[in-house]
Amino acid sequence: MATRTTTKAPSGDRQVARKTGFTKGGVNPPAPREDVAANTRPRLLPEERQRLIAETAYFIAERRGFAAGWELEDWLQAEAEVNRRLRGASPD
Repeated sequence: MATRTTTKAPSGDRQVARKTGFTKGGVNPPAPREDVAANTRPRLLPEERQRLIAETAYFIAERRGFAAGWELEDWLQAEAEVNRRLRGASPD
């Protein structure tokens, strides 16, 4: 019976990673995206924030039946809600 001789593969994880792009333990994590810095969010323009507040205030007023005299309260509530959403907090 013929025996098969094998040559030993390069040792070490670096050799494997260099040739395949993977380490022995599994898949390497993806590289961070270059176009987005870590832990940063895109900046919202003041006009966009104002539009979000106005739309939110409209929907708040709509839920209330557009009763007159509550415009300022609707706006302030909408502003607080938009600020919470932009910070990543969940609404009440």
